[in-house]
Amino acid sequence: MAASNSENTEGAPLQMAPATFAGFLEAAPDAVVIVDREGTIVLVNGQTERLFGYSRADLIGQPVETLVPARFRSAHPAHRLGYWNVSSPRAMGSGLQLHALRRDGTEFPVEISLSPLETDQGKMISSTIRDITDRQHAEEQVFRLAAIVNSSNDAIIGKTLQGVITSWNDGARRLFGYRADEIVGRSITVLIPEERAAEEPEILRRIGAGEHLHPFDTVRRRKDGSLVHVSVTSSAVRDARGRILGVSKVARDITERKQAELALARAKESAEASNRELEAFSYSVAHDLRAPLRGMNGFAQVLLDTYRDKLDANGQDWLREILANARKMGALIDALLSLARLSSRQPRHEWVNLSAVVKASAAQLAAAEPERAVELVVQEGLGADLDPALARALIDNLLGNAWKFTSKVAHARVEFGQVDHDGLRAFFVRDNGAGFDMAFAQKLFGAFQRLHSVDEFPGTGIGLATVQRVVHRHGGRVWAEGAVDAGATFFFMFSSPGVAP
Repeated sequence: MAASNSENTEGAPLQMAPATFAGFLEAAPDAVVIVDREGTIVLVNGQTERLFGYSRADLIGQPVETLVPARFRSAHPAHRLGYWNVSSPRAMGSGLQLHALRRDGTEFPVEISLSPLETDQGKMISSTIRDITDRQHAEEQVFRLAAIVNSSNDAIIGKTLQGVITSWNDGARRLFGYRADEIVGRSITVLIPEERAAEEPEILRRIGAGEHLHPFDTVRRRKDGSLVHVSVTSSAVRDARGRILGVSKVARDITERKQAELALARAKESAEASNRELEAFSYSVAHDLRAPLRGMNGFAQVLLDTYRDKLDANGQDWLREILANARKMGALIDALLSLARLSSRQPRHEWVNLSAVVKASAAQLAAAEPERAVELVVQEGLGADLDPALARALIDNLLGNAWKFTSKVAHARVEFGQVDHDGLRAFFVRDNGAGFDMAFAQKLFGAFQRLHSVDEFPGTGIGLATVQRVVHRHGGRVWAEGAVDAGATFFFMFSSPGVAP
């Protein structure tokens, strides 16, 4: 096939030499398919071979419907003939989504331009076919992104580096009350209270300098003049070359969070006030109780010392019982005061070597009962970020508990160490003493909850309640495992315990 050599006149189709035409055809970036009146393919370029997977020899002489998906083939000849009768350069299927068919049977979206072509063999139709798969994917992504932006509950706002609003999603309308047509083109400062006016120039300056801004909490003004607490994130909008074109701002309504924080602060303040009142009350009660208790204890001791000869054995036993109960009451008052102080004390965190604390506590226990032989096993170097005074109260009570409940064991053993638990490390104090029934494990940490009688093992019933209070004050948890006459293990863990640095 060759193009005509006749001269080109105004309004007539472009004529060119065969070699020039062939070069133009092969240089075209899109597939070019030329067909005759019957729709037979008479010429294709190299891009057609690459796009459809056919060789030229496979296509030339075949109906152009070879390149059309089967579901469109029956209607295609009528469209082709319709164009033939009133042919002029134009896009095919304007407004319709067109598809083509590769040799391997796969379909792909295309854009087709039709042009009449005068040749020595007569009039032909040239079809320029462009694969728009990538473009459609990009358009779909843009559409999805736009849908996500517009349906977001957060306000998403575009603005220039001068602070002029360029885009406004529906979340912004709901949050600030302005419609897009009311606000686009205006300065973002319309949303900023006077006392916050310095924030916006600083945001624009830092974005313009290429800085990354972290979210921050602030206050903005709605259309009706009311103020709203928001968390604002700003980021640069860049072109393909990385140049900053503007700013994207996301504002999230944090009113509920601020209200919750305020309620929490008020509750904390109220709790602290209650704790202070409770502590003052505890000291007052302790003082008022101790005075008559000391009098009762003193007079009972005087009776026992001065009038011993005038009392029979029963009278002396009763006086001794009074003295013993007075001592127990004094110990109980001290324990209650200690528990009250734990409730009001704010923890002061620092690294505490718990292994060393265990050894020091055990040494005091051994000095108080030198006749006892207790095997102490301590894993070295264990510690955590704790309040030192509270940590000592924790260890003293756990070690004292283990020491007490191994008092009737021939070969007493107390161990301190660390184990893995649910991905974190838990400390433990283990003994081979009296143990307990696991059915009553939940009672262990309650004040005055005892699983053994005072005659068996003396105590106030406050020790393990103190342990739990200390652990909870550090955001941790404590639990116990044991069996009757087979010892007990008390575990405690914090958010991130570890070995010494």
